[in-house]
Amino acid sequence: MKIRPTSLPLQLLILVVLPLLALLLIIALGGAALHQAAMRDMLVSHNAQVVAGAATSLSEQLVQRREVLAALQLPTGERQKLQETLSGMRWLPALFDGGVAVFTEDGQVLAAVPGGAQWQVIAPLIGGQPPSAFIAQVTPGQDDTQIIVLAPADDLRVAGVVSLTALPVGAVLQSLHESSTTAVYLIDGTGQVLYHSDSMYVGRRFAVPSSDAQPVERLDQQGQNVVATAATVPVTRWTLIQEERWQETLSPLMRYSQAAPLVLVPGLLIAMGAMWFGIQRIVVPLRRLEAQATAVAGGDFAAIEQQVGGIREIQHLQATLQDMARRVQAAQISMHDYIGAITQAQEDERRRLARELHDQTAQALVALGHRQQMLKPYLKDDARAAGLQAEIRQMIQDALEDLRRIVRALRPVYLEELGLVPALQMLARDLGGDGKITVHFEKTGTPQRLTPEHEIALYRIAQEALNNAWRHSGAAQIWLKVHFAERQITISVQDNGRGFSPERQTGAGSASAAKHFGIMGMYERAALIGARLQIQSEPGAGTTVTVQAPIAPPMADA
Repeated sequence: MKIRPTSLPLQLLILVVLPLLALLLIIALGGAALHQAAMRDMLVSHNAQVVAGAATSLSEQLVQRREVLAALQLPTGERQKLQETLSGMRWLPALFDGGVAVFTEDGQVLAAVPGGAQWQVIAPLIGGQPPSAFIAQVTPGQDDTQIIVLAPADDLRVAGVVSLTALPVGAVLQSLHESSTTAVYLIDGTGQVLYHSDSMYVGRRFAVPSSDAQPVERLDQQGQNVVATAATVPVTRWTLIQEERWQETLSPLMRYSQAAPLVLVPGLLIAMGAMWFGIQRIVVPLRRLEAQATAVAGGDFAAIEQQVGGIREIQHLQATLQDMARRVQAAQISMHDYIGAITQAQEDERRRLARELHDQTAQALVALGHRQQMLKPYLKDDARAAGLQAEIRQMIQDALEDLRRIVRALRPVYLEELGLVPALQMLARDLGGDGKITVHFEKTGTPQRLTPEHEIALYRIAQEALNNAWRHSGAAQIWLKVHFAERQITISVQDNGRGFSPERQTGAGSASAAKHFGIMGMYERAALIGARLQIQSEPGAGTTVTVQAPIAPPMADA
């Protein structure tokens, strides 16, 4: 079926607005993507040059200080003279703010100028190091990393301590993270952070990138999308890394230039207006109509009468559904009347059969038993005949008991004479009489007599539920409960059997046709008296059948 829009707004939306909007979106988004890629490449290139320059500058400054230490003219005589010579070099604190010390090859301190370095702590770090080396001394969580510069001097070793932030390159490092969108950190060969723009990360360990790593886009420690640029400090195994949230770094004007052209605004407004029209006049009424159809499916036929509005086609559809609901309702009323007549005829036929079985077949069995007793004196001398006679007597009694049970099932005399509760109690006792299954009966509330129609319907529902549990559930225990409230009676039948899926049992193609029609009959009997029937069951979790009916007391005799 070909759909043709009949209104002008729908035609404008489908034929003009949507194609134009799609074209504008393609142009705007394509241009924005190209512009964004160009800006990103420019930023990456700039960062790569700056980071490489800062790494080279740090390397040069460290090498310069190592060469200064190696060129010192130190006497190799007495320790006192060595200390005086070292103290006389007034320019050393300008290069080494942590001080300078002279060590023997085994790490013993011979002389040291005043400074912040704790030489007794540094001495063990120097032992085992090559004559020329750079050692980082880190304090976790504080941005005061010190670099120990080692250099050989004749048969001695000279160590100078300089703070990383005191180097001329420290200003460069700070300039690399002036923006809140940039983070800069320096790590050694093991991944330990020597310097970080956020001092809380100092001393931690990060992944070490390869020496030839290119700028990559990744997530930083806060989960933000950044471009990471790394450069190796040539004289050491350290790596300088800059992470920048490039999308935030771009200026607002450049970010706004990536937005869709202003010509998109009218198109968006027109499209939004058309979509608003479609939602208000088509989608919303259809949803209301869907909810009404769902209510009708659940039996609420009055729900479809409320108008949902919308376009003419939806109103015509609602009118058709209203007519269909009235027809279904009328058919259901006729069907209920028909089912009620059939149910009443079924009960009448059961009474007739019960009466005939009781008046004829049962009496015939009783008479047969009497005849058998009359033969007893004639066969008392024959032991074999006496045994057969006793067997025949037992068979007659069993047949008579079975017949009486069938008669009680067809015509519950207790129900007519004593009421619903004694009849259900007798039904539970008969079902559990063989000892194969235990039936528990429980009554709560004050029992009341109901109309005969209500009592027989509730009795048949409980009877069918008990028979289903006895035949099909494989249960060992069944609980039959009757509760009388002020205006309602509730009967529940619960078992601990294997359970089943109610939707499968009540659907077409059920594995057990008898059980399928039995459940349908229970629902129909409940509907005839205005009761509510609910079946709860899951495979392996047993079954519970509950029926709730309003209490309709019997009318007093005229």
